[in-house]
Amino acid sequence: MTRFAALVERVKALLGRCRRTRAARALARYSTGRGPLLAGGIAYTGLFSVFAALTIGVSLLMVAIGHRPAMRRATLDAVDSMLPGMIDDGTGTGLVSIDQLTLDSAVNPGSVLATAVLLYSALSLMGALVSGIRAMFGLATAHPGGPLRAQVRNLLGFAVITVSVLVTAAASIPTTALAGAGSLPDWLTGPGARLIALLVSFLIDAGVLALLIRVCGVRAPRGDLLQGAGLGALGFGILRQTGTGAVGAAARGNPMLAPFTAMIVLILWLHLACRVVLYACAWTANPPLPRPAARPDGAGADHRPNYASLSAPPGRGPGAGAPTASLDP
Repeated sequence: MTRFAALVERVKALLGRCRRTRAARALARYSTGRGPLLAGGIAYTGLFSVFAALTIGVSLLMVAIGHRPAMRRATLDAVDSMLPGMIDDGTGTGLVSIDQLTLDSAVNPGSVLATAVLLYSALSLMGALVSGIRAMFGLATAHPGGPLRAQVRNLLGFAVITVSVLVTAAASIPTTALAGAGSLPDWLTGPGARLIALLVSFLIDAGVLALLIRVCGVRAPRGDLLQGAGLGALGFGILRQTGTGAVGAAARGNPMLAPFTAMIVLILWLHLACRVVLYACAWTANPPLPRPAARPDGAGADHRPNYASLSAPPGRGPGAGAPTASLDP
């Protein structure tokens, strides 16, 4: 064997080992499970459902908070960290104000109908997210148990996200007070308070992702679930710090995009957040290597139809038998 051939064999062996790593297998599941397409679809659905979800969530949060200005401010900051540029803080830079996201407390047919429509829109977003998460585990996107049980799960998932915002807001109050305390050491009020805030945010994000996976009907081993939730929380932390800043700055510097900066940042945030969630779920699944297709891609390409179909004549083309490859990721 020549030196070049030996080098080629070593490179092939190295690539084979890389393909068998967990990160590569998770990326393969994310790709074969149509992760990028699902992330785009969820973000598109979220663009039209996020107002409904925020209206329901903010109205419930305002009822729970009551007349507590510090808690109200912390809640708005928590929502802004999750959806940057969405809430108008009085400077006119946000898409909607907090008053526009608060439902009328009067109970009448109009308010009941509006609440029902908003709740349906919010649950549609959760349904798209649940389908994407289940696809990363190679499970059927439809819930076992029927549509009613699926809507209950969607409602539970929405409740988990709403409660997480409230918990994040509540946790930010003591860390903010700690940062402003003058009687404590500098290392605790400065970098220490910042580190505590990041740690609390990491734990909340990890807990929310783990609960969402469980609500979706996925029974993952505890070790895999902890790894995936931690990876997703790390991705969310990075996304909060740097994920949308560059695009927001680029949009503000472009006269054509400047009027739509908040909308562009919102779309980007939703898309990147969905990618983080789906890849974390693919990691949690710890999938095997993808199986090769049952027949070559070009097999039956000259037949009509050249795809799996009951309309194919008996014994002809790929439509005469089983699909050319497994549709499961």
